[in-house]
Amino acid sequence: MKLTKKVLITIGREYGSGGREIAEILSKDLEIPLFDRNMISMIAKKHGFDEDVLTSEDERLANPFFEPYVPYGIETGALSERLFSMQSKIIREEADKGPAIFVGRCADDVLSKYPDVVNIFIFAPHEDRIERIMKNESIDDSLAADKIVRRIDKTRKSYYQFYTDKKWGSSQGMDLMINSSALGTLGTAHLIESYLKEKGYLED
Repeated sequence: MKLTKKVLITIGREYGSGGREIAEILSKDLEIPLFDRNMISMIAKKHGFDEDVLTSEDERLANPFFEPYVPYGIETGALSERLFSMQSKIIREEADKGPAIFVGRCADDVLSKYPDVVNIFIFAPHEDRIERIMKNESIDDSLAADKIVRRIDKTRKSYYQFYTDKKWGSSQGMDLMINSSALGTLGTAHLIESYLKEKGYLED
């Protein structure tokens, strides 16, 4: 498959829906870069942050009572807010360079003024997501997995709605809303590729 023109793909996802795996398949098939957790490493390297500290603040709102230490010389403000700002800058910089895939980080809103953006939200039945988390994270207790899914979904929802003033998981601004359980991660990736072909971004 070959891209016929530049496209920027953003993928929002429920926890345990396979959104990251789908993004990885697309990145490989389309031969375009994927930006997700790797932005943490990019920021840590550039600004001298502790990567573990950044990871703990990724896609979550600031807690004013428990703010991690930040080296002197970095702009003021809660670390989580600065992390959002730095990730948004990376998203725009990479979008200016060429086609790319962005997972989470409110990328659909960050790129709202850009042309040729395809916004996708991946969801799945709650039971399927629990099963996936139990398998991928080697969790034996379904109740424990359920708590993790609910907690991370809640965190992502609060984060997204705070920075975008839009409802997380809504069809607002989305080009595709896909139940990944219907076709599996590979089938979902192929469905997205079919959509890109129909829109003139991709050819065999």
